[in-house]
Amino acid sequence: MRALLAVIMLVLSARASYAAPAAEFYTIPTPLAFPIAIAADRKGEIWFLESDSNKLGRFRPETGTFSEYEIPTVKSIPVDVAVDSKGMVWFLEQDANQVGVFNPATGTFAEYEVPTPKSQPYKLALDKKGRVWFTEFSAGKIGVFDPSTKKFREYAIPAKSSQPIGIAADSKGGVWFIESAANKIAALNPATGAVKEYTIPVPFAIPTELVAGKGGDLWFGARKDRKLVRFSTGSHKFTVFDMPGKRVPEGLAVDRDGFIWYSDRFAGRIGRLDAGKKDFVEIEMPMSIKPFAITVSPSGRVWFTEISLHKLGVVDSEAFSETRGTSVRLTTSDREALHGGD
Repeated sequence: MRALLAVIMLVLSARASYAAPAAEFYTIPTPLAFPIAIAADRKGEIWFLESDSNKLGRFRPETGTFSEYEIPTVKSIPVDVAVDSKGMVWFLEQDANQVGVFNPATGTFAEYEVPTPKSQPYKLALDKKGRVWFTEFSAGKIGVFDPSTKKFREYAIPAKSSQPIGIAADSKGGVWFIESAANKIAALNPATGAVKEYTIPVPFAIPTELVAGKGGDLWFGARKDRKLVRFSTGSHKFTVFDMPGKRVPEGLAVDRDGFIWYSDRFAGRIGRLDAGKKDFVEIEMPMSIKPFAITVSPSGRVWFTEISLHKLGVVDSEAFSETRGTSVRLTTSDREALHGGD
């Protein structure tokens, strides 16, 4: 049954006649699910991980219905998810030290043990060959799993106590990752295992996500100093964008137009950066709403997980095509509607 909590009309905080389309919220069936990661497949269906209930969730926007699947290993602590070109859903199990995959066609799971014990796999990325790359936070390694051979390979990171977190695969076959403790972004050559590091210009940035944008650019958030940072894989130069207010970029996603979307659970906001114009637009949520992970579907809609009330949320990226340099907020009546029944 469709669990649409409320249709939230958005209005500009600046004096303008523009009104954005609705934001919609859907209540996850399992209480206290703690949806920590999210991804969209090619059909526009939304996949997410319920970290506290140890489930993989699926949401079909066309029908407004949920499906939930129990992950075979109990208390696995699933932490990141992605969908490959064949529709297979890949995810990481942090405490179980496994890479998992779910086949939607058969409704079955498979799990694969990471070679290094207690490696704490944290973030993943899929390359063009369908291989699953992931960071091993505690082991200080980059791992890759090849579905065609069902074999792993691991690469040691030269920097001690690097604590790798975010990871991305570029269009040329390179793999990039964040060294959170060393405050660096690094490139891994899969053929040779060579690692080249670049120091992030923002001290103690504490970035978590790393996403690939247009033209070979990589994006991450400098969470301590409230900035978004672009890194060019061609010129190896950084560009820093100061965020409005005291924002803490949590989740990151890039839409088909190259806009950068971010979530901020502390301020309760979803934001968008037009890097070309250095222009930010933000959606201000009620204080009870805490957006966490974020993704963009093929249709351009921006989906996110909400970890306070355990919901999925969605806004339409097309709503902001005429909106610049302002903040978007919910009306008082809409805030009250959030607390109504399902």
